[in-house]
Amino acid sequence: MSLLDLMVQLGGLGPFADGNRASIIRTVDGEQQRFGIRITDLIEEADLTANVKIMPGDIVIIPETYF
Repeated sequence: MSLLDLMVQLGGLGPFADGNRASIIRTVDGEQQRFGIRITDLIEEADLTANVKIMPGDIVIIPETYF
């Protein structure tokens, strides 16, 4: 599954989501690592370089935007 597949299943970002500050928490060799992702660039600008593979057990965190 890719990030784009995930976003299609979710129905996109909510109105208060800050997609370009999102991150994935992934366990690699028994240690948790955090990777930044650019969901807004992927969806709104069709930047396919922002499409990453989602692995089983990944946690996607999408913070709220600042007003």
